[in-house]
Amino acid sequence: MTSVGSADISRLTEALEAASKQSGTTTQQVLIQASNQILAEMEALVPVKTGKLRRSLSIKVESSKVIIGPNETQAPYAGYVEFGTRPHEILPKKGKYLVFTVGGKKVFATKVNHPGTQPQPYVKPAFEKWVDSLGTMAAEANVKVITDNAH
Repeated sequence: MTSVGSADISRLTEALEAASKQSGTTTQQVLIQASNQILAEMEALVPVKTGKLRRSLSIKVESSKVIIGPNETQAPYAGYVEFGTRPHEILPKKGKYLVFTVGGKKVFATKVNHPGTQPQPYVKPAFEKWVDSLGTMAAEANVKVITDNAH
């Protein structure tokens, strides 16, 4: 299975650390605030069928990093939703037949040719939206600095 994964944001982390030193806010506090924004966007974007995938979205705070995204133990199909799947064959795991219901009738098959699924990204777009908002946040911070220095 394809994992939803993570991104290398080391330069962003360095910039956040520098900003936190100037503002008196800890890097972890800045990361948690950003994580809450990203998580809210993921929750808005994630497709909902049963709600299990949405409920699996969380923030995990560790000593030097914050992990945002689906819990792939709770929703092992999270990567398939984000990236889609190619057409593939489904074979029975136990026994000789796959058993499922179509139109109220029980169907037995030795294999099924699945057509694949289209990607429904929710992790990457949420992160990208937050990164795009950094420009606005930085501009607002610079305006505040200029205003503070003028008085």
